[in-house]
Amino acid sequence: MIDRDLPILDEFGLSRRRFLMAIAGGTVGTLFGLLSPNRAWSNSKIRTLTLGRLLMGTVVEVEANHPDLSIAREAIETGLRRMMDVDRLMSTFRPDSEISLVNRSAATLAVPVGEETFGVLSEAKEIAQMSGGALDVTIHPLMQLWHCRTKEGRLPSSREIEATLDLVAHSGLSVDPNSRSVQLQHPGMGIDLGGIAKGYAVDVAAQALKQCGVYSGLVDAGGDLRVIGRSRDGGVWRIGLRHPLAPSRLLLSVLVEDEAAATSGNYFRYFTVGGLRYGHLVHPRTGTPADSALSATIIARSAMRADGLATAAMIHGAGAMAFIQSVSGVEGIVVHPLARHPGKVSVHITPGLRGRVELLDRSAELER
Repeated sequence: MIDRDLPILDEFGLSRRRFLMAIAGGTVGTLFGLLSPNRAWSNSKIRTLTLGRLLMGTVVEVEANHPDLSIAREAIETGLRRMMDVDRLMSTFRPDSEISLVNRSAATLAVPVGEETFGVLSEAKEIAQMSGGALDVTIHPLMQLWHCRTKEGRLPSSREIEATLDLVAHSGLSVDPNSRSVQLQHPGMGIDLGGIAKGYAVDVAAQALKQCGVYSGLVDAGGDLRVIGRSRDGGVWRIGLRHPLAPSRLLLSVLVEDEAAATSGNYFRYFTVGGLRYGHLVHPRTGTPADSALSATIIARSAMRADGLATAAMIHGAGAMAFIQSVSGVEGIVVHPLARHPGKVSVHITPGLRGRVELLDRSAELER
């Protein structure tokens, strides 16, 4: 039987029953908590505190396991504040963010940015190069085009897409480590860190927990999750992956320990035109939704890397597993529709996940 507290990997966070119950019974505000029963662990009285917040477009839930609940609370609140800092720096929806400043000015002059924004941009450049441009943070003009046209109730025309594609090229993004500045090659170019910044925010929250003395816990931000140490009962963490064709069910579980996991897919976020759904992940070379894979999950040491690589894997589509296996130090899960079997899926895993993945949907086929 599935543990009701099984952390779920998805992009929207609809699994958060504890969070929703806390909202229903809580007072006005954005921070909610729910205590679980005391559990014995490592000969100590370990108590669990979970706090949640609506942040970065999803429900963020942070769990801390510690004998002292005041330490657990301070650690979680510190972690959530650090995530808010990242959002303030890197959100394209905030006109005063560093990324918004870059998008306004970097085509005319190099724009100095802080250490954190520069680090995320540098990681994005590295993943862009290793993925053949599958992760391309200069995709901002394409995303704006799709958002604007679908709000008008239509799809972008091929002419509009072709014109916008001229503004998307990771090679046109320069990052200078000496001046810690960013420059864009052409006017109209822009950066969108939606495929990697949330993973970084998860990492800094997890680091905050450790700095506050919490060595067992998790940070769960929709499709991006990082676990700290072992779980509250002393075992390896077991996280669940939703079925992309039936998101009310779990497809599988996977064991992780002191690792990060990120899932990218189109089953919660999409554009809708004329009653038809179009995936929100737009291919930076074609300008059209990338939808040949249903979901891609990466397990890595950092949530930032897992987030960026999961986005890139989804763009690779049919070649997602080959791409994942070309990257050292990570494991992956790719879910595809099962040919000639509507509603069923095939699950492909990297060799390092053998023995760590358990299928929970009997109709799915596991490919190794």
